[in-house]
Amino acid sequence: MRWTLPAVRDILLLSATVSGIASRNLDVVKTVTLPNGQIIDWIRPESQGEIATPPPGIEESILVTHHFDTNTGGPKGTVPILRSSHGQLPNKKPPSKAPKASSRIYARQNAGQHWYVSTFQEVENTGGSATLSMFEPYLESPGDFSLMQTALIKDGQTLEAGWINAPAHAAKTHLFTFFTSNNYSEMGDNMGGWNTEQKGWIQVHDSIYPGIGLTPYSVIDGEQHEITIGYQLFENNWWLVVNSIFIGYYPGSLFARDRMEPSATLETGANRIDYYGEVFQEEDAFTTTDMGSGEFAEAGYGKAAYFRNLVYTDPSGVDNVFDGSANEIVTAPESYTLDARWNSGTEWGSHFFLGGPGAGGVVGG
Repeated sequence: MRWTLPAVRDILLLSATVSGIASRNLDVVKTVTLPNGQIIDWIRPESQGEIATPPPGIEESILVTHHFDTNTGGPKGTVPILRSSHGQLPNKKPPSKAPKASSRIYARQNAGQHWYVSTFQEVENTGGSATLSMFEPYLESPGDFSLMQTALIKDGQTLEAGWINAPAHAAKTHLFTFFTSNNYSEMGDNMGGWNTEQKGWIQVHDSIYPGIGLTPYSVIDGEQHEITIGYQLFENNWWLVVNSIFIGYYPGSLFARDRMEPSATLETGANRIDYYGEVFQEEDAFTTTDMGSGEFAEAGYGKAAYFRNLVYTDPSGVDNVFDGSANEIVTAPESYTLDARWNSGTEWGSHFFLGGPGAGGVVGG
């Protein structure tokens, strides 16, 4: 079956007013505060250290426009860094490796739980990418989050990226990155963390940055909007690609720490790749926070959220079709579901629908 889809055309940043807030250890040329509370420091990129050479260019097949006015935009030669002005998100946790695992749901005692609809493939790789439908999922509590993402993994080290709705963190649905070099045991500079809240990420693009708000959203029974996200290892640096644009990278050296052999770390490649949806809840009772659109996966196109054209890049640089058929994980199957088509033979390649409304079965609450 073939579908025609409108692509995400805008990564939208609203106008802002200038603020005089200083930044940490960076050569800040200009600082702005956005109406949603985000603080953006425009910095000289070289103040992050020596900037690596990006991979060979990709044709920008999807138009990306940015909406800066004279107050918002940075001087020529500067790049934007999001400064955290909100509370820290909780540490992430990886999905279980147990196929078709289920977690017990209690009437009360669910605070701090992570719920997953996840697939993974254990294969040597140097990156991968997918196209994700974009929604603004309902959150029961301001401390909850709901996301869709990819993750590259090797022995407790990860590189992650996707979109997340966590308005208490950065904005409503926004681009995020995350890394851990220590199996999620500690967040801190050059060890692990979200976006630019800890040192590690190197910003290169002059407009698109981790934390930027994404719009428009898909609408149930309406237009479906998408974003393509992936990582590519190039000269020992992991570059994040958003809609065919390299926006920045994590140095591979972050992962060869404490005298670890580089070949045993993410510095030289990954051995597992995941694509999944995740809900985190802060409340005790089982959450009504939505995953994806809030519709169950079986509702299909136009209603449920999806990943399509899932691929991984092998060590020789060739893209291969991702196959998660041996590792499908749904931790709360009565509330969030998965409907996959691996190696479909269609223009969507390997793809899957996912999502659900959490407790109660009502989309949006």
